[in-house]
Amino acid sequence: MRAMANAINEGFDPERTAYIPPLPAPETLTMPGSGPARGHDHTRGAAHLASKRHTGLIVALCVLAAVLVIAVGGFFGARSYFADRVAPGVTFAGESLAGKSADEARAVVESKAADSRIAVSAQDGKTFTASLDDLGVSVDVDATVANLVAAKAGGSVADDLSRINPWSAQDVPLVVSTDKLALSNALTAQFIDESERAVASTVSYGPETKNFAVTPGKEGQSPVSKSVEDAVVQAAAHPGTTVNASVTYETVAMPITVQTAQKAADDANARLNVKLVVNNGAKKSFTVPAEEVAKWIGFDEDPDAGTIALKYDDKAAESYLNQVLPNELKQDMVKASVVTNKAGKVMITLQEGVDGVTVANTDDAVSQVVNALHSGSDVTATVKTDVTKFETDSRVVDYESPNGDPHVVVNLSEQKVYAYKGSTLVNTFLTSTGKLSTPTDNGTFFVYIKYEKKTMRGADYVTPNVPWSIFYNQGEALHGAPWNPDGIAKGEPRSHGCVNMNVADAKWMYDFLPVGAMVQVVGTTPTAAVRAPAPDPAADPAAAAPVA
Repeated sequence: MRAMANAINEGFDPERTAYIPPLPAPETLTMPGSGPARGHDHTRGAAHLASKRHTGLIVALCVLAAVLVIAVGGFFGARSYFADRVAPGVTFAGESLAGKSADEARAVVESKAADSRIAVSAQDGKTFTASLDDLGVSVDVDATVANLVAAKAGGSVADDLSRINPWSAQDVPLVVSTDKLALSNALTAQFIDESERAVASTVSYGPETKNFAVTPGKEGQSPVSKSVEDAVVQAAAHPGTTVNASVTYETVAMPITVQTAQKAADDANARLNVKLVVNNGAKKSFTVPAEEVAKWIGFDEDPDAGTIALKYDDKAAESYLNQVLPNELKQDMVKASVVTNKAGKVMITLQEGVDGVTVANTDDAVSQVVNALHSGSDVTATVKTDVTKFETDSRVVDYESPNGDPHVVVNLSEQKVYAYKGSTLVNTFLTSTGKLSTPTDNGTFFVYIKYEKKTMRGADYVTPNVPWSIFYNQGEALHGAPWNPDGIAKGEPRSHGCVNMNVADAKWMYDFLPVGAMVQVVGTTPTAAVRAPAPDPAADPAAAAPVA
């Protein structure tokens, strides 16, 4: 203010400044019957002062509102920015990771985990400096990074304010798990001669035997690893550093007995017999192979406690199922193919329709399988799918109108085959059908497949290269039978159920009947030949002479 006043004074020029004379005093207003009005100037001054105060209040409120808008905007902006980043005030291994993305945090975690060391000294002066991995300690980088990104998170606005507050501090440790048997084995290998070591009984899976079996241990010396386990906890809290630990030796019985290990092996083998089934809610299902289940089963051995228990690699199970299920349960859409009459009635389904199915989500099914593995119980889970309904191709046939569609009638009583187009008879053939012990079935059937040559098999025969086979009723077919001209000529039933025809006749029928054509079998199987044999011209020349 002082600087502003000086600037004003320095710029004041009385020669160039206009002079404004004072305003005349206002006239005194009087009312009839009264004296001069009093306090008029005082009232106007008070009103002017009140107006100035009101304007100042409005300005102050506007400034306050602007500050609040900026503060709220800043809060939401910060909350959005740090939604998938490490929050202010979060440290790892004493280092601030504020603002780092998950990938950036991962690089730090991996580096610090690799630099972590345990310096172990034994009672006899031997020393051993090891990485966490050397001691059977597994580092869960994913979980550590997830904890870093989620640190200080909460569900309320107050929690969000605290999360972006850099003075609200939280240090995140390394997430680790210790395989106590691996730790004991590592210390034993470093400090105790092989001949003096106590060895725990173990369980392992044999691919050849396809089950879990026990390898017996023995008594001897063993390191007391409690100090090293504590050092691992300290290393997790201060990753990237070297933590000191010491061990002593003790003479122990077999750390894990054969009986204890056998119980664990039996439990594991029981898991191999569990039926873990996943289906697509339609026609396809997948059963997890036992050898794959074996890969998900491990053992949590504690030599100090003398225990061994099952543990499960849930991540491996989830990874395998998420990779395999979409392919195993995918179902291609297959169009239905039907033959109908003119009224629209389906006479035969040449191809069953199949809905198309693709796997949309496996999460719930995978969770059910993993839970069943843990509990040792059978499960049938269903994945979520997207379904495409099958389409239907229809072919309309007309067996009633003259010169309609091709079809045949096999008359067992007459041992003849009649070929029709609609109601028009176009050809007639001799045949030999199934004998009484293996009769040709009566009924209305439809051609479902044809072969130019086909090997036919039965309980007491194998006949290769049967010509012009037209299958209409499971294993029954019209076909050429070059081995049975006599039976065909006499109309004597001799087949195993098929309709035997002369080869040339069968070829004509093969070309005449399409797949889907109707085959009607009527009449009854005769007990003997229904036709007299044709005369042999060589034996009786007169019989072959033309008849006038």
